Amino acid sequence: MINDVPDGTPLIGAELGLGARPPSPGLSDPLIAAAAERVEARVAALPLLKTGSPTGPGASPWPVLPAVSVLHPEAEPVLRHRAVTVVRCLQEVVRRYPSDTALQELLDVPPALRRWALRQPGPERLTVDMCRLDLLGDTLGTVGVLEFNASSPGSVLLGGLLNRFWRESRARDLLDAAGAAWSPVEDETWFASWLITHGERHGVPEEDSRRVGLFAAPWQSRSEFGLMEEQLTALGRESVVLEPGDVEHAAGLRLGYFKYVPRDLDEPARWNTFCSRIAEGDLVVPNVPAERWVAENKLCLAALSDPRFRRLFTADECAALDALVPFSRKLGDGITESEALAEQPDLVLKAPYSAWGKDVVIGAGTSQDAWRDAVRAPEHRGWLVQRRITTNGLPTGRGTYFRDLTVSVLDGQVVGYGGRMSTDPVVNVAREGATTTVLSPHDPRS
Repeated sequence: MINDVPDGTPLIGAELGLGARPPSPGLSDPLIAAAAERVEARVAALPLLKTGSPTGPGASPWPVLPAVSVLHPEAEPVLRHRAVTVVRCLQEVVRRYPSDTALQELLDVPPALRRWALRQPGPERLTVDMCRLDLLGDTLGTVGVLEFNASSPGSVLLGGLLNRFWRESRARDLLDAAGAAWSPVEDETWFASWLITHGERHGVPEEDSRRVGLFAAPWQSRSEFGLMEEQLTALGRESVVLEPGDVEHAAGLRLGYFKYVPRDLDEPARWNTFCSRIAEGDLVVPNVPAERWVAENKLCLAALSDPRFRRLFTADECAALDALVPFSRKLGDGITESEALAEQPDLVLKAPYSAWGKDVVIGAGTSQDAWRDAVRAPEHRGWLVQRRITTNGLPTGRGTYFRDLTVSVLDGQVVGYGGRMSTDPVVNVAREGATTTVLSPHDPRS
């Protein structure tokens, strides 16, 4: 029974390569070293670039590390249950937002985003179709959610490929011995199959799914679209890469995927036709704006943590929230400046809409004066204040690394795991982090 697993149970059960214990004997093992070299070469050949990397000759491939972990066989089912439950609670926040004035005040969604969050017909049917949870912590009792990501499936696509590359390497017997099970993201066309099926469920006829739009803002990296295009091509689909404002070329499309992390919060105001088509069901995309621009607001963590909003959830859901969501409050509405100043070493301050590890102030790594200035800055009023999750550094032959764990949830089911490691405590590929491979000891759909 998942309720009988002790909180002290480690998340990771077995490690190979960079994270092996004792530190790094794996890389001196010719078998692991040869496998890692081959995996890194295959990743470098992918059409996937590091976040923020220029295209062309100076492009940097998506960074990976030769670290392979298998989750603990007793911890994984508990983690899976909690992750799925927390995503279900996030979905409830999304559904209640249009009619719950207290939620609207807490989340304070910017006007250009809020407009579409309130225009979607049938909000009670909104769904969190794809969600990646970014977690930090070493055991079931210490792990917690840092943020939700519903925009950019690049790391999920790469995670599935990494799993497969390692299984096809000379280290496959070691993975089998460590109990690594298959995950759905390892299927060669999982993303394309899911997207096409999503279209069918939302009324897109088969003939209208022959051409699929891949939408992104002009400033965003589109390198992961190459992975999507390969999968769609394998299923006989043509991909069309567009900007949301390209009304003319998108006119005949009925199905698409929308990659967008809000950077300029006024930008969607220029996409009236695009957003209207989605709201009306003429253009079908997973994670519609009415869902995404609520769910990606980091203040949703405050809604999941603050006792004022426990009325939205069942007792079992509250238990999962207590286990996986750290103390999270809105600065000025849930926690005062004085309280945030008094608890500086234990807190982190985050902008509601931010990505790539930006707009994050860690109290423990900030001077008292700088923390006071950050907390008292008028423009930071309304930011998320979260209890800092500590994690043990992982000693390796390359130095001490910090790592996180990602859980990918698709249509309410866990479909795979992943991770990142960095010498920087803020673990993010856009900074100094790199992707690692995390495998499940069980079929995550079981």
